[in-house]
Amino acid sequence: MRTLVLASFAAVALLASTARAEDTKPPSISDVKASAKGGKVNVEARITDETGVLSAIVHHRGPGGSIGDTEMQKNEYDDIFKASFPGSAETEYWIESSDLLGNGPSTYGSAGKPFTASGKPGKGGGASVATRETPPPREEPAPEPAPRRERPKQHFAKAVAAPVIEHRQPSAQPPEGRDFTVRLKIKSDSPVGKAILQSRPPGAGSFNNIMELTHTEGDSYEVVIPGAQAKGTIEYFIAAKNEAGLMTKQGNGDAKTPYLLTFRPPAAAPAGTTAVAVAAEEKPAGPYHFTHLPLYRVQPGKPIGVRAQIVPSADGGDVPDRAAVLWRGNDGTDQFTEMTADPTGGYGGFRAELPQQDEGAVYYQIVACDEKAIRCGDDTGSKRKWHSAAVSAQPGGAQPMPIDSPSSKAPASLPE
Repeated sequence: MRTLVLASFAAVALLASTARAEDTKPPSISDVKASAKGGKVNVEARITDETGVLSAIVHHRGPGGSIGDTEMQKNEYDDIFKASFPGSAETEYWIESSDLLGNGPSTYGSAGKPFTASGKPGKGGGASVATRETPPPREEPAPEPAPRRERPKQHFAKAVAAPVIEHRQPSAQPPEGRDFTVRLKIKSDSPVGKAILQSRPPGAGSFNNIMELTHTEGDSYEVVIPGAQAKGTIEYFIAAKNEAGLMTKQGNGDAKTPYLLTFRPPAAAPAGTTAVAVAAEEKPAGPYHFTHLPLYRVQPGKPIGVRAQIVPSADGGDVPDRAAVLWRGNDGTDQFTEMTADPTGGYGGFRAELPQQDEGAVYYQIVACDEKAIRCGDDTGSKRKWHSAAVSAQPGGAQPMPIDSPSSKAPASLPE
């Protein structure tokens, strides 16, 4: 009986995986409606995709005006997306949408052939909104065979919530031109089928640069931004879809505000000096550069994993001889936990496991030193500054209040 159940589960999983792999078509846009009232334009459309709609954007402009972009929001219980923005009956608009696998964008209208809120073609011509009930044939995905769509739905009928993405944008500026790892956690009632990071330079239009996240362990995921893209500032969102078909798109606090990541450029050479001279005169903030994604929320009653990559801040330097986590749990006492080398974390990878905590809060900072603790660094930049994480079984809720007090176990050479 056990063998039969496992075989059935494997077959369902294979069908679901095959369905995702075969999805090469962009979303379908249909049933578009627009109206203008009280200085506002309201646009709605039915947008469907077998993998999941990642983004739907209305581009719009007034007569002779510049183009604006408004993200469409999906209704909770159906496939209707809606947007509202300032305008009149003469406002022109067109729609673009992409799916979770990066297929698209599919379009309804274009800059050259827009529609107006009054239901008439824009200056570029094209069919009216009132008469266009379905999208062009090229935008309509082929119907999924009934067995393939029904079996996964039956298997995951008990999933009750979309994935929860826990991530904070980096507080420090990583060096420009080097690979940078973005780490996060995704919690889901059913297995996560797809997770991506989509990015762009600020104001560059659509988030067309899409990278797939790698599942490392437990709820942990990561993705490496290659050094060739690690320049200036980038904006990014994280999206995940589970095998039950429920999807979450997460930004900095909501699904509309992107995370920001700014890379630190190399020091500029003063006039009349050589690059060698600048390197000799530069005074780094500390002996080590830390790459660490601060914890946001941890489960009560379970060990707390902390990972970091610690490398020398100057060329020719050495990785630290010792690294540790200074922390305070619910009892408020100072604790010290040694970190060990983490081969999966790359060059300078370290990890530690803090004891389980009850509901409340945990504060911590990562320190690294040479063999005699003469040269030490702190990932927060000061021994008085701490990361904070809520110890809670439920997502959401307020973050713990900050504290400003050095640990009694901190090395004396840490920066103030």
